[in-house]
Amino acid sequence: MLQEGIVIPAVETIEGEAEETLPTLGHGLIASRLQQALGPSVEKHDLGHVFSAQTFLRIGTETRDTDLAYVAKERLANLPPDLDIDADFAPDLAVEIASRTDTLANISRKVSAYLDAGVQAVWVVNPWLRTVDVYRTNGQVTALTRSDTLTGDPVVPGFSVALSEIFPA
Repeated sequence: MLQEGIVIPAVETIEGEAEETLPTLGHGLIASRLQQALGPSVEKHDLGHVFSAQTFLRIGTETRDTDLAYVAKERLANLPPDLDIDADFAPDLAVEIASRTDTLANISRKVSAYLDAGVQAVWVVNPWLRTVDVYRTNGQVTALTRSDTLTGDPVVPGFSVALSEIFPA
């Protein structure tokens, strides 16, 4: 139930500027497939929760709408069980699927902001090249192609999925 006077953001803010994204059907399909793979793995191992797009997270002074986010169980322990609160913290894993309005500079700023805010890993999915770049807090970047397997270790222990299952044919 919405309360009077509460403002729900409709777009992300990046460096103080509102930014709209225009995801395609392919973008939505990739997000859905990733969530279908990640969610059950997180539940099976009782690791925490996976949050879908339109779950706004506060990253420093910015508002982010990740395509998927994972937060470890320990970090959710002191929150209300129904999680009916705004997330004023960074997730452990942020997943960004490039959309047709994204630029390389914009994606780089997002990745830097996530890592600076304490996100342990960022997966940047490129639907056109069918690649995933995995950024970690230690500065390591791993580039994966459609023939590779994406793993969650050490952030999401036990998770893995063949990228050929994520990208449309």
